This record gives sequence, structure tokens and C-alpha cells, in this order.
Amino acid sequence: MTDTEEALALLAAPCTDKRFFQRALRALALVTQCRWAGFGRLKNASQGEVIAFCDNKQSLPAFDFELAGSPCESLYQQQETSTHILHARDLQKRFPHFALIREIGAQSYQAELILGIDGKPVGHIFVLDTLPQAESAKSKEFFRILAQRIGLEYHRMLVNRELAMHKQMIATTDHLLAFIGTDYCYRMVSKGYEQLFNRAKEEIIGKHIAELHGGKTFEKKIRPLLERAFNGETPEANHWLHPPHLAAPLLMSVRHSPCINDAGEICGVIVSSHDITRLSALALSSLGTEALNLNTGSLGTKNLSAENLSPELGPELKTANS
Repeated sequence: MTDTEEALALLAAPCTDKRFFQRALRALALVTQCRWAGFGRLKNASQGEVIAFCDNKQSLPAFDFELAGSPCESLYQQQETSTHILHARDLQKRFPHFALIREIGAQSYQAELILGIDGKPVGHIFVLDTLPQAESAKSKEFFRILAQRIGLEYHRMLVNRELAMHKQMIATTDHLLAFIGTDYCYRMVSKGYEQLFNRAKEEIIGKHIAELHGGKTFEKKIRPLLERAFNGETPEANHWLHPPHLAAPLLMSVRHSPCINDAGEICGVIVSSHDITRLSALALSSLGTEALNLNTGSLGTKNLSAENLSPELGPELKTANS
């Protein structure tokens, strides 16, 4: 098997986590016949970060470095004219103040920028060696293809990491948050939803809304609001909700926010709710109107209008009877 064939075999192996970057770098080192290969990015205006680094087949820890006076700085400085750079020899003479290349004894450097979907650099891949490097059409093309592939995998990793963080935030919060798919089924729910319905999330996720709220409530009150959200609106409404394990119903303020994917399509709705039952009762009491019965959910409507309420309470209650 040739070096190129082995490199392609490494890239073809199924891998969707950080190990992909190590495999990709090993493939790059094979094609270029260089000892070290790395994947880095700009951490800020003055620092770079090497996310993955290997010495032959050995993976090395990630590290930060000062951008000024480094070969990487020269790559980013020329990004307007070229995405590729080669310092074929005398690397330590060209960059005398960059300690890393002196410590490992590197004498040559070759790198390619990784561009995002907006055409701006999101990182770079590079190789270092103790011997001079000669640029070839094969190695330069492999650099370009690999930069594109790593860019896609890095974007996927960041998206998955952000999604995992959002899932954790939603799963652990006591606030009432849920993600509803376009099929009207729960895709994600918060801890608050588990507490409200007295069910584990595994008993809610995948269920149709009608299974939790009832078919009549779904068709009459919930579905129309979700359909508006699926059409790009962000409707808000107040609803009475009476979970079976609770003695009295709750007055919930509910917001429906469309969720838009990378293709610009609405892929679901984020539903956020909070209990305004006691706030409603307090507002009615302060107006001297018939009190809100917390045991039955009966709401007196005498003088209950947005004009009669304070600016703080009016928005909460103006649709309470809808």
C-alpha cells in the first residue's frame, strides 16, 4: 500500500469524534512525508491554539502559543492572496523568536487555511519537519482537500457540542421548556416539564402533544398556535392547564418560538411556559375584583381588561380568558 493509499484509508475509516482529527493529521504526515502535523486556529488576536498535534503516529497534547513571530502568523497575514504557504527551509532563521520550532528542531513548515462557509478562516492545518520540504502538486491538492474535510468535521463537532450544551441546559432547568417537532411530538423537554406532568422525560419525549394534553385541547388551543409558529410567527397566549396529579389547574403563560436550522427552514418550535396563577390572583385582588379561585381555576372577569391593569400586569393577563 502506498503512502497515499494508506492516507486515504485513514480518512475513509468511520469516526465522528476528536479521533478524526488525529487520523486526518496522520494521513497528512504520510502524504507530505513530514514528522509533525497539526490542526490549529486563532484563539484571539494575539494567541493561537493547536487543537490536535501528532508526532508520527503519536498524539500529543493540545497547547496555546503566541501568534506574533510564528509561521502561523505569516499564513494568516497572506490570507487575502493565498490560502497555502510553504517555508521550505531555514525555518529557525526565519522565525528566531518562536521557541517551539527551536525546541523540536523543525526546519520547514507548510500550511493551508481552513475556510468557513462565509469564506473566512476558521483554522489551519500544518506540517513541520527537520528536513527541507519541496512543494508538489499532489501534496498541495491533498492539503486543500483535507482542509475542506477538517473544516466540515470541525463545524459538525462545534454544532454537536453546542447542541449537547443546550440539551443539558434544557434537561436540568426547572423552567418549562420543550422542543416540538413539525410532527407535533415532543423532541426535548426540561426537568420542569417532568415535574409539571409528574412523568420522566422518557415518558414524554416522542409522544404526540395530544397524548399529554388531550385531543380536544390540542386541536382547539395548542395546534393553532403551533401552526402560526411553523409559519414564522412567535405567538404568546395564556392557557389553563390541569395536570391529573394536581388538585387545581394552573394558568400558564406560553410563548412559541420557531426554531430555524442551517438551511433556513423551520424545523420545530421552542415552547417556553411559566405559571402565572398566583400573579393573576394577586392582580385581581389588587383591583378589588372577584378573586381568582385557585382551587377551580374560575376567573372573575369584572373590570378585567388591559386598560384597568398596571403596565407590568396587563400583558400577563390580557389574554387570560382566551
